[in-house]
Amino acid sequence: MTKKLSVDYFKEHIACILLITFMGIIYIYNMFANKPWYDELYTYYYFISRGPIYAAIHWPVPNNHVGYSVLSAFLDFFGNPYIGLRGVSCIAAICNLILIYRLCLNFMNKWFSTTATALYAGAFLVFRLAFQGRGYTLATTCLLVAILAVYKVSIGQCFMRNYVLFAAALTLGLYIVPSSIYWVVPVCVTGGLYLLVQKRFKDLWHLVFSGIIAAIATTFLYLLIWLAIGANLLSKNPESMFYGISQVRIILKAPFAAAKTGIDYMLATPYIQSIDRLTCIKTMPDYFVSLFGNYYNRCGLLLFILLIIVTVISIVMTIINIRSRQGFFLHLFISCGLVIVPLMLVVQSVHPYLRVLSFWAVFLFIGIVYCLYVFVLKLTQEKAQNILSLSLAFAAIIVTAASCFSSFYKSPLATRENEIAIALAELDDPHAIDNIFYTDDFQKYVIKFYYDYAPNEVYTLEGADYVITGPEFTDPGNEIPEWPVLYGYSPEMISYVKDNMTEIASTETYTIYRK
Repeated sequence: MTKKLSVDYFKEHIACILLITFMGIIYIYNMFANKPWYDELYTYYYFISRGPIYAAIHWPVPNNHVGYSVLSAFLDFFGNPYIGLRGVSCIAAICNLILIYRLCLNFMNKWFSTTATALYAGAFLVFRLAFQGRGYTLATTCLLVAILAVYKVSIGQCFMRNYVLFAAALTLGLYIVPSSIYWVVPVCVTGGLYLLVQKRFKDLWHLVFSGIIAAIATTFLYLLIWLAIGANLLSKNPESMFYGISQVRIILKAPFAAAKTGIDYMLATPYIQSIDRLTCIKTMPDYFVSLFGNYYNRCGLLLFILLIIVTVISIVMTIINIRSRQGFFLHLFISCGLVIVPLMLVVQSVHPYLRVLSFWAVFLFIGIVYCLYVFVLKLTQEKAQNILSLSLAFAAIIVTAASCFSSFYKSPLATRENEIAIALAELDDPHAIDNIFYTDDFQKYVIKFYYDYAPNEVYTLEGADYVITGPEFTDPGNEIPEWPVLYGYSPEMISYVKDNMTEIASTETYTIYRK
């Protein structure tokens, strides 16, 4: 009986199952084929490769993606750096497609649900983050788990597991990256307003209590970081009374001082920089057009117009459906997501990096498809509905599949990093490199990722046996990026390398020298 049901389910949802299978294969292929870029390599070098405990208590820069690094560090035990760096993200990307489809099935037929899933999967920013060693895709998984848990509570499935899932998703999402607050607030408001309107005060309290537990758990996880970095700073500060004392002793003797120092450090190095509020408001449309252009190339303005239309329709439909409650939950979810996120950006006076709002594709594409679904049901007959819904689903699948094979979607994430890796591959044994003088931040991360090796680094050219030089070595006019830091080249250095070292491997931009 179970087998028959599973076969029937497979046949019923074959279109979306094939879509998800196809995208899973594409994600896994790109996980290995599209080589990692600087941010990924930095995360791998400093956190993932050093184990989950180390990753859980260090915060040198604000985009550490702590929770992601901790989980990835466990996968890194398998010994493959690609799986260690990108495996969690790839798994999360596949799960996201399944969860979006499951969420949509509660409100739409299978074809419209497939359309929403395909549009999300085909978004460029979503696609590229799916196989990168960053936490944004996993944070979106937490968003979907949280809203599905809230939905189950909303339909009366007020079981402990749903509240636990809700709290766990919020905690992990915020632990992965603090900017998850942009989706945490809309999800919480959705659940709170829904239960408040229904006057289910007991269930509302349980949901609020779950949110409080999530806040406490998140604070505890970050407290570990605050204590660790605070104690480290105090022990290294000559002006501190704790100078030279071990970090463990500082935490035990002065936990509040360590925590405060850690908090101050974290607040002093924000990931997202504030801008003038009036400027923030005036340039918000251009910012969203740019964001949506990274969802679908050359469609930024169109999607921005659809955003406005869908937001208005969703708010109106939310109000209309308060009494009937038909589709009320999803309209409320869409409205909260599309309204609250821009309000939060204005309140904070920020325009985050576009990848921070990759999760917004969930609200946008589900919103577009659901509004279309509602109008199709109202304005067409059943036969026309079936033809239209089937056509939309297959059109969305074709667009997504075609996009995955386009040169734009397949373009390399890395440039300098790939050149260094090619140069290293020319050596008989890259592990023979020792006493190396680095001329940029890329090199040590590439060596560690591809060869699981960290040669001894020297800080004077005269003490080096190896030097890897970049494009600026032969062309001083090359633009030097501000981040990551390039150490620069002086005429004396160039002369020393040419006079005292021998070229042993090279590409068009990078050259390896040995003394």
